[in-house]
Amino acid sequence: MLDEPRNALLAHQRDYLLSCQLPSGAFRLGPDRDQINPYFTNLALISLVRLQEREAVRRYLDWYLQHLSQNGYINDFRLDSGQEIDTGAADSEDSYHATYFSLVSEWVESCGDTSWLYANQEQLAYLFRGIARLQQKDGLTWAKHSFRVKYLMDNCEVAKGLDDASYLFALLGKEALAREASVRAVACKTGIANMYSRLRRSFAMYDRSHPGWRKWYPDVTSQAFPIVYGLCEPDIGAMLYQRMTKAFPRFDTFDTGDMYPWMVMGVCARMIGDEQRVRTMLDAATNLYIHGPRLPYWLIHEAGRFIELLLDVQEPGSS
Repeated sequence: MLDEPRNALLAHQRDYLLSCQLPSGAFRLGPDRDQINPYFTNLALISLVRLQEREAVRRYLDWYLQHLSQNGYINDFRLDSGQEIDTGAADSEDSYHATYFSLVSEWVESCGDTSWLYANQEQLAYLFRGIARLQQKDGLTWAKHSFRVKYLMDNCEVAKGLDDASYLFALLGKEALAREASVRAVACKTGIANMYSRLRRSFAMYDRSHPGWRKWYPDVTSQAFPIVYGLCEPDIGAMLYQRMTKAFPRFDTFDTGDMYPWMVMGVCARMIGDEQRVRTMLDAATNLYIHGPRLPYWLIHEAGRFIELLLDVQEPGSS
């Protein structure tokens, strides 16, 4: 399957991720990058939890809570002469907190450390309120208070984040918060379902805008997210995947017109059961990005998805 032994690849990418961690606990986007993006970090570190690098993840969890802005959200940071400088901006407010809840849930379930959870319960409730403030009557969240757009990708992450928040609050015995998070998750999922158009055979990418199938990002990539997060019926997921592979039949070798790999599309392929494309994507990523000319475009969240896919890779004919 893979030219390089699986365990060697896992160790290589684990070390790659750990090399991005700063003394503060934050992670830069790449070993030579000056950007700190909490959203991408949240996605990346799921894989470190699964590789049992729990202490590195805990240090980051603490960093996140220590760097909230005055309005209750978190911004991107940049490194300047070793100092972490708040940029005053972030791509979103909904997804940053939502994916943080998903990372915390993964970490707590892995290590069973409820002492950290109890010590930070008030701040977690504060983060939850931040997501709740963005949720509208249709169940969908604005990306930011200052950017009132309801993105499909963001809301798929929010639906999962709210479910994970409900799980965490239940562990804490905060029944009212657990119930509210669960209700909000259901409302978000309903809102996502209402973004689907049977006439257009697609989900709206945002608001009422549907994808053009010749454009990779955000059009085609957005359609993967309801599949990745289990938020669409199997027949709809199969139809969407067929449309994706028809529009970009070589996405598994990164022939998309985009220099970034979008390893999340491998997760989508796996959810559909297309293990051949998963294996092809892992091989191509190893040769083109990890050990190839596109290494500058290999960022921490891509490494995280790569590890997740590699951990669960199935050989042909395996049950």
